[in-house]
Amino acid sequence: MEVEQQAHDEVESSAQARLLRAGAPRPLLSRSVEARLGPRHHEILEQLEALFLTRGFATITIADLAASIGCSRRTLYEIASSKDQLVLVVIDRFLHKKGRSALDAIDPDEPFDTQLRRYLAGGVTFAWESRLADDLADDAPARRLVDHHYRFVMTVVERLVSLGIEAGQFRPVNPAIVAATITGATLYIDEPDMAERLGLEASDTLEQILDLVLPSLTARP
Repeated sequence: MEVEQQAHDEVESSAQARLLRAGAPRPLLSRSVEARLGPRHHEILEQLEALFLTRGFATITIADLAASIGCSRRTLYEIASSKDQLVLVVIDRFLHKKGRSALDAIDPDEPFDTQLRRYLAGGVTFAWESRLADDLADDAPARRLVDHHYRFVMTVVERLVSLGIEAGQFRPVNPAIVAATITGATLYIDEPDMAERLGLEASDTLEQILDLVLPSLTARP
């Protein structure tokens, strides 16, 4: 019986993992394409990520990027066909890494309020540097890309709340409203000036928000 229960739990866990990952944004740089890139290309992608996260991208040209990283413009064009596309690829790749980290932080054997905490703290919440945040706000394609990722975050939160209700761990509520509330808050605290305004790091602010929201899910009327 113990073996059967373990097998059942493993099936349940894998089913939850598949459910949470379903509908995730497709990477702009597909896994097959990224797998064909050489070690130097992967190194350049990491360098571009670090550069964009600290300096933004609006005023940087392809020539600037090549000079900063120490590669040719041709090498950059082997990754993406234009500077605009290169920016989207790098930002998208960064957000996918954050998203995978957040999903991997979930332990399906833990209570659902803990799963929500682990997901949101596992890589979803982070502070943009002010220059990058300004560039993202002013660049429509980049803004849509970020919004697409945050909408998936909302989907995962909604699914976790729904599963918590089905398991009897949360009281009957509208999961979409909970997801919109929490995800909207993460967007707000990710703004560059929020840490200074609130006097807290983004992770600490998130914890306080969850301390307010999650007990309301478990409270019985």
